[in-house]
Amino acid sequence: MDMSFRDLVRAPKVELPGGSARWVEESFRLLTDHFGTDPLRRPAVVPGEFVPAGYDGSEAAARDVCLKVSERMGIPSERIRFSFQLEKVVEAGQLLGATIVDAYVAQTHPALRGAAPEDIAAVRKYSRLLGATSDDRLEELLEDDGLLPEIQRFAFLDFLTELVRCREIAAEPDPARQAELEQQPDRPDPEAAATESSAAGRWTDLTYCLPGVELLPGYTAVMLGSDILTDPTVLIATASHELGHQVLMSSDVPGGAGPLREPLTDLYAVLHGFGIAHANAALDETTLGTPTVETFGYLGERAVAEALAVYRFQQHQLVRDGPLLPAWHQALDPDPRARFVSRLDELVGGPPTVLGW
Repeated sequence: MDMSFRDLVRAPKVELPGGSARWVEESFRLLTDHFGTDPLRRPAVVPGEFVPAGYDGSEAAARDVCLKVSERMGIPSERIRFSFQLEKVVEAGQLLGATIVDAYVAQTHPALRGAAPEDIAAVRKYSRLLGATSDDRLEELLEDDGLLPEIQRFAFLDFLTELVRCREIAAEPDPARQAELEQQPDRPDPEAAATESSAAGRWTDLTYCLPGVELLPGYTAVMLGSDILTDPTVLIATASHELGHQVLMSSDVPGGAGPLREPLTDLYAVLHGFGIAHANAALDETTLGTPTVETFGYLGERAVAEALAVYRFQQHQLVRDGPLLPAWHQALDPDPRARFVSRLDELVGGPPTVLGW
């Protein structure tokens, strides 16, 4: 059945096997089996109470919030590089990536010499990045910049993506399919990408080795978009998601590095009490009816509300801290609040709002 637009913007960004309610419940059990139930023993995070009084939207204030999120999740922050200029990192990475493509074809980059002639020929023939850099703009972005390790990684991964694309086109024997591959959309414009939920934040390991890329052993980076600084709820949701990658990507939890890693990372943040922020950030209601509806996260509003219900159900079974329906449910926006209460009803087999169970 086709979903209405209203349902679509509230739905998960990726298909969840078995449907959202079943996937959430099974995956939440997987996380607690792997990481334990200690996070459930702490109260849920209510954004209005979690953010320090006087939060002014500055990078310094945002960093303080990120450090609180890290502390709540039990993640040491001494070797995490927090930054709030993701748009700049993406743009500089794309421009620097184009220079690597040029150097690959010309074989002037020491780390790229000896490439297969057929690969060089494929890039020369099919790449849309050859000569696409702007030296003046790149120099401007890199001037006095402390984000070079992050930019270098974006650049090299951008180059690798283009190399794979060109190889795939060159290897395609069907001319019609080859033409189709050539016409596929290019990488997104940095400014456009910054408005998408997937570009609100990025996490990367600064330890792994790439040719010509500066190593920072033991360090990771959490890069957040500058446009989220004014909304501490989105900031909390984004920081808790990106920091979730810090744990899941280095763990052996099933799915932590698989195709469903993004919704699982959202769920990991819910386990640590950040479900209210994720539910309220999932959809900007004020953008409904506009050309660009702004959404956040991968679970979507509905599945986050379902996850929050599973979180509360298991938390209540563990600590019995008053009625099943907590006072903090009033901090949820109306739509996720309704789904949260409805899912609690389903989990207990009766209406907790009436029984007070």
